[in-house]
Amino acid sequence: MPRGERPLGPEDTALLRFAGDLRRLRDQAGKPSYRELARRANYSPTALSDAAGGRKLPSLALTLAFVRACEADPASWTRRWRELAAEHTQPLHPNTPYPGGAPFTETDAKRFFGRECLVEQVVESVRAKTVTVVFGASGSGRTSLLRAGLLPALDDAVVVTPGQDPVRDLAAALAEIFENTTASRLAQEFREDPDHLRLRIRQHRPGLVLLVDDFERALDADDFVAAVTRCPHVVLSVRADERRRWHDKGVDAAEITIEPMSADQVRRAITEPAAKIGATVETAVIARLVADAANQHALSLVQQALVETWRRKRGMTLSLAGFEESGGIEHVVAQSAETFFAGLGEADQRVARQLFLRLVSVPRNGIVQRRNRLLDVDARLLGLLVKARLVTLTEDGVELTHDALLRWPRLAGWIDEERENLRTHQQLVTAIELWEASDRDPLALYRGVRLRKAKELGEFLTVQERRFVDISTRRETRRSTALIAVVAVLLALVPGGVVYALANERKLTEMSDRALGGKALSQSEALLEQRRPYADKYALVGYAVSPSAEAEKVLRLANAVASGILFTGTPKDDADVVVSPRGEMAAVTDQDGTDRMWGIDDGKAWPGKKFADRHRVVKLAERRAITRDFNGQEHLWAVGDANDVTYLTALPGRFRTLDLSPDGSRLAGKVGASVEVGLPTPDESEYAELYDLSDPRHPRKLPMPVSNPGTVALSQDGRELATGVWNSATGTTTIEFWSIGGTVESAGPAMSQHAYVRGITYSGDGRWLAVEHSSPESVVEVWQRVPSGTPVLRARLDTALRAGARVTFSDDGRVAVVRDNVFEVHQLHASDRPADRLVYVVGHGNSTRAVFRPQNRDFLVRSGGQDPELLPYDLDTDSIIKRMCEKDGARLTDSEWVKSFGEVPRVNVC
Repeated sequence: MPRGERPLGPEDTALLRFAGDLRRLRDQAGKPSYRELARRANYSPTALSDAAGGRKLPSLALTLAFVRACEADPASWTRRWRELAAEHTQPLHPNTPYPGGAPFTETDAKRFFGRECLVEQVVESVRAKTVTVVFGASGSGRTSLLRAGLLPALDDAVVVTPGQDPVRDLAAALAEIFENTTASRLAQEFREDPDHLRLRIRQHRPGLVLLVDDFERALDADDFVAAVTRCPHVVLSVRADERRRWHDKGVDAAEITIEPMSADQVRRAITEPAAKIGATVETAVIARLVADAANQHALSLVQQALVETWRRKRGMTLSLAGFEESGGIEHVVAQSAETFFAGLGEADQRVARQLFLRLVSVPRNGIVQRRNRLLDVDARLLGLLVKARLVTLTEDGVELTHDALLRWPRLAGWIDEERENLRTHQQLVTAIELWEASDRDPLALYRGVRLRKAKELGEFLTVQERRFVDISTRRETRRSTALIAVVAVLLALVPGGVVYALANERKLTEMSDRALGGKALSQSEALLEQRRPYADKYALVGYAVSPSAEAEKVLRLANAVASGILFTGTPKDDADVVVSPRGEMAAVTDQDGTDRMWGIDDGKAWPGKKFADRHRVVKLAERRAITRDFNGQEHLWAVGDANDVTYLTALPGRFRTLDLSPDGSRLAGKVGASVEVGLPTPDESEYAELYDLSDPRHPRKLPMPVSNPGTVALSQDGRELATGVWNSATGTTTIEFWSIGGTVESAGPAMSQHAYVRGITYSGDGRWLAVEHSSPESVVEVWQRVPSGTPVLRARLDTALRAGARVTFSDDGRVAVVRDNVFEVHQLHASDRPADRLVYVVGHGNSTRAVFRPQNRDFLVRSGGQDPELLPYDLDTDSIIKRMCEKDGARLTDSEWVKSFGEVPRVNVC
């Protein structure tokens, strides 16, 4: 007979109450025996009995196994376990290798990893320029860079952090540097003549470098700005959202932007500090943190998660079990958010709730996302949110710091309560953007149901949004008054109603779903060949009544053709079309052979500015363009939008661009008499060059690790370079990866390919790498990147077509390949499962790279005709149907239905 449980006694501690509730949970489940629980939970009966024994806190994994075996909710028990575990964790040992949420200081220099290239870049800039400005979003690590990176790297440097009185703070920091003076005397000197600081440094400390943190606090203090910017060497740290205020100062300076850390940099920031003291981090922990933090400004969150994992370490190992018990970044964020919110007053809580909700969007697919917005909110509260690492201030506005905030239970509950309002608000924001883009065309204003819903948003509306609603309301009132007058006249003239009937010779009355669907698809395909309207509407009928893979294919294609983006007016036939990385702009060749910028939005394109006479765009990136003139000389341009095109500088003579990073920060190319990319036997006189475009008017040459590669590729952020070098003797191409900063260093193991590599393409997040071989047919291999490890082959996309593939990645693991007039899309898998072909269309692509648009979740692909037309190819069938139904573009007219299907009852497609 099984032995009964040991009585718990008075539940006068949190641990005993926890154990008692576990026992009551078992009672509610019918009080199964511990042997039966063990079978369900896959733990021993003894372990499960001890979990409810009340003597020690069981592990999280054991607790959740117990809870699931009793068929209870694991989420609520996870939260409760972590609250209890916080009381039982070990105190933080002094030798912890991570600083937690605090910035790194000079004493942390030996454990400051992942920013070595950035430090070298700034140090090199200090040697070359008087003033160097480092821009970074809030939370990007500007303070850590100055104190733990630059201060130890420079021979003579001092950090100044301005406060309420910047000149006094400057004097206080320098009083210990200069002899025979005081802080008050220095402050008086600097106020009387800001040039005194420069003179003192030249006389007493000529090599001194001033490192000014949070410089944006002192932008209004002209005497302070004048004093520090005249120094021989100064590095200014400026928050990204204050970039324009800095530019208004008109100071000549080198500019460097702190980009989010790459996967390899995050890995180094995790593993190297632990290795310094003989500790190790389990690979699974590294993988989880890299996935959560790579390419985001999340180092502070990573450090906090590591500190909590360190409290639960096993020996000198940071284990996955300890990491999961700590809750990782998600728990850090949720705990910080809850603590912050609980500390606010009732009025501030209401404002904070609205602020959080304004920073999320619920697109058509229903998946909640962060969004970046310009907000008109209380600066004090916004500052508190920034300090708590809950929001980030960027050059474009305000955004939630991390996706984990979307899973903060309180915010998730608010989102569920306001989901419909959030959808309405998202539509309103888009409508305002379109209204502004159309020069405030009255036809773009709201009316009817949309206007009524917008009015109901109330506190959701910003000042700008409320103004749009008010203008729409006034126009709706005027329209209603005019309509009443017109109806009154018509009623006086027409005494009766108008009735009409539709006839059809065939008088069809019945048709099976399969027959009706087949007929609708045939009609759609016939209209597609003739490029006539209604093809998408017939395709929707075919898909609605008889869904199939073929019907889905026709619907996608018909929708793409119906939504085609035309460049009407001046473009010549078969013009070159170069699309920006996010599909928001395109450069198209005019009749005179000169490229013009076009803006793209909401399915339309509008003309912008032209480049110089007969300049053709070679590469187009965010904010940058490379053109080639009729003499073959290449030039660099700044492109803010379609109407903001500014010439920057000519590139070196005989330079030919090989790649421009999508963010416009790095440029790679070759210099030589006859540069032909991808030849197996390159000209020995050629050589490769690499440039940093942080100061675009003065591109800065960087070390090029390979003298004459056959092909090169730059990552999204320009911080990694891939080079392919062909060895004709062995018939192999060696692909190497390089991390780019002030210097260039290896970023991982090389790959050896037993074929000639014609092209290399990075995915935007750096997780995937596409390599095109020539044999002579085009073969595209897609490799999954492994941090500091050898890439793993995940897909091989063969074709009978000749070489010339143009590869594009989406942000959700899809890869699009264009070869001649064939466009195909495959879904990749991070496993041995072969890639799934989602699209294969002949007659589209036209040897132009497809572009993935994250804002639309579709691919822009060139049509197969001579017109410079782009087709938005959406693979989400539900999204296509929803969009057609919302725009009332799904229903065939009565006459078209009867003409095609006789008296067969109409099908409701929405």
